[in-house]
Amino acid sequence: MKKNSFALAYLVLCAFIVLLSCDDDDIPAQGVIPVNLTIDSNVSADGSGLVEVTPSAENAVSFVVDFEPDADAVIIAPGETASYQYTQTGETTYEITVTAYSLGGGKVSSTITVGLEVLPGIDPDILQKLAGDGEKRWVWAQTVGGHFGVGPTTNDFPEFFSATPNSLNPCLYDDVLVFSYDDSNNFTYTLEPGSTNEVFINWTEVNRFFPEATPQQFVDECRDITDQASFQSEFTVIENVDGTQTLDIGESFLSYWAVIPGQYQITELTEDRLVVRGISQPFNGDDPLAWYSIFTPEGETGGGDPLETAFTNLVWSDEFDTDGAPDPASWTYDLGNGDNGWGNQELQSYTSDPSNVVVEGGNLKITARSEGTTTDGIYYYDEFQLVDAGNTTQVLVEDFENAAPALNNFGGGFSEVIDNPDPTGSNTTATVARFTKPIGSEVFAGTSFDVSSPLDLSTTNQISIKTWSPTVGTVVKLKLENSADADNQSFEVDLSTTVMNAWEELVYDFSMAPDFSYDRVVIFFDFGSTGSAGAAYTSARIKSEGLQEFTYGRVAARAKLPTGGGTWPAIWMLGADYLTNPWPAAGEMDIMEHVGNQQDVVFASTHDPNNFAGNARTGSTLVEGASDEFHLYEMEWNETEIKFAVDGIVYHTVSNDTSLPFNKDFFFILNVAMGGTFGGNVDANFTESTMEIDYIRMYQ
Repeated sequence: MKKNSFALAYLVLCAFIVLLSCDDDDIPAQGVIPVNLTIDSNVSADGSGLVEVTPSAENAVSFVVDFEPDADAVIIAPGETASYQYTQTGETTYEITVTAYSLGGGKVSSTITVGLEVLPGIDPDILQKLAGDGEKRWVWAQTVGGHFGVGPTTNDFPEFFSATPNSLNPCLYDDVLVFSYDDSNNFTYTLEPGSTNEVFINWTEVNRFFPEATPQQFVDECRDITDQASFQSEFTVIENVDGTQTLDIGESFLSYWAVIPGQYQITELTEDRLVVRGISQPFNGDDPLAWYSIFTPEGETGGGDPLETAFTNLVWSDEFDTDGAPDPASWTYDLGNGDNGWGNQELQSYTSDPSNVVVEGGNLKITARSEGTTTDGIYYYDEFQLVDAGNTTQVLVEDFENAAPALNNFGGGFSEVIDNPDPTGSNTTATVARFTKPIGSEVFAGTSFDVSSPLDLSTTNQISIKTWSPTVGTVVKLKLENSADADNQSFEVDLSTTVMNAWEELVYDFSMAPDFSYDRVVIFFDFGSTGSAGAAYTSARIKSEGLQEFTYGRVAARAKLPTGGGTWPAIWMLGADYLTNPWPAAGEMDIMEHVGNQQDVVFASTHDPNNFAGNARTGSTLVEGASDEFHLYEMEWNETEIKFAVDGIVYHTVSNDTSLPFNKDFFFILNVAMGGTFGGNVDANFTESTMEIDYIRMYQ
């Protein structure tokens, strides 16, 4: 907070007086004002921007020091010194105000002016990584999952959205971030916006530059703002007292415009990876958000030094040289769909059928197959009305005719307004809303829409809706929320469908709903079950859990990968204690991941409680012919680091230490998933494709 009240200082001092057992005569009378306020200041001469202030005054029991208008005040006791570090580079003057408080409530203030020069000094190692030998050009790590993301400011990962590889507008990916410096310590940052001069702008910010524009909610836009925003500035790296670093680029921005005021927290910086987190201040008054960005040097596609292994003793292998089912001494099966816990909005169901997993001709073959389509998981709804207990008084809430409301989808399901596909029975209206719950969507998938004014439940406290379901007994949850405080002000009612493939009316009783201001309607179909709509796929996932588990060593797997949009093969390891220490705490090491929508790019990642899902520590490299021929995928794992290599060349390295979950037994998992958060959209013409593994070996 900006200011602390005198009352707080008074209470603290009173507690201090009680501890010293002071007599009443020692306490100054009410209304005594501090006098002779003096302020001694010390400005560091090393260019760091550090300023120290030591105030004194007769009758003063506390001091409040304001260094900058937008900074938190510093509260100190008599005899103490307040410290502050200014970060704006160059020669600047600042006004520092000190307010002295007496125990009786009196106060007096004084302001001093200090002048200082903040030099843009940067640690040589950080400068080398960021700007090379004088200039370094960075681009978006667009082939890396999670290269762009957003989440709440209360945590350190992109909870709301994490981009899959190459999934954003090309106007983002042609931007180049240039960091340069000279012998005179002139540090320059330049954003090169590409041939069209367009940059990607958060939808809430479009009207900042183009007041007459009508941006669509949640749809970011490509715009040329080179004449309105700063594309070049000085830069510096601020060493924070907690050991972290902040990249300060003044009035400029790192490619994506989301009103991040010039400063980005550096969460990772190596020669080939720059990861930052910035806090936005939206133009439309929405709450601040945390934005995550991953950059890589321009032109890098992978490669590195040869893998020099310390592990040469072969302790286990499967050469897959016996035809039939996988060796039961090494492998068991995960079966079923995402209800069993792997989620990620994947579309496949895992089987042990030989058509999906078999050892044949010296190779393990895991095949993902299309099994046709299903109409399950598609529902329709219409005509929300407020009614009374006798269903006589009716107030229309929404019928999706004319201008329909914005439908906000979540959990992998989605709604859209369409022509009524069955204008018979109890609903003959022209247009309705269709909800699709695809295979792999969450159990809580649903849709919400806002109403123009809060619902009046005082007399009409029931809500009727028309629904259409392909099955009987489908749970249809209806929820009312206060959009300003949805977590604490909501009420929901469940009903189940009683007919199939026909319209029916469901009437929900909200007479017990608390007296909140309900201005949002939320609807869930088949609540509690994962989605089942769309194409159906089968595949296989085998694991060595409880059979072959290891701590440290070198994994070597020779494999040829499947092809086709939506395929997602992986060779990976999971912490053996995952049942009692749930993911990501158990740890995950992805030796090889590939997605058919990014042909010939392979990925390696580690997941831990600090870095997981879209914020995992991920590297990628180009492997030409990944689906045409066999390549060797390796992971070297010890107490201090984990290296990933393809065909003997290291392309990604992450650190390991005792705080991470990579110092215990892990087991292997081999699988081919379909779609999902990383696999992406499945090619409509996909029929089947196979991952072949020649061998997998463990050396220690």
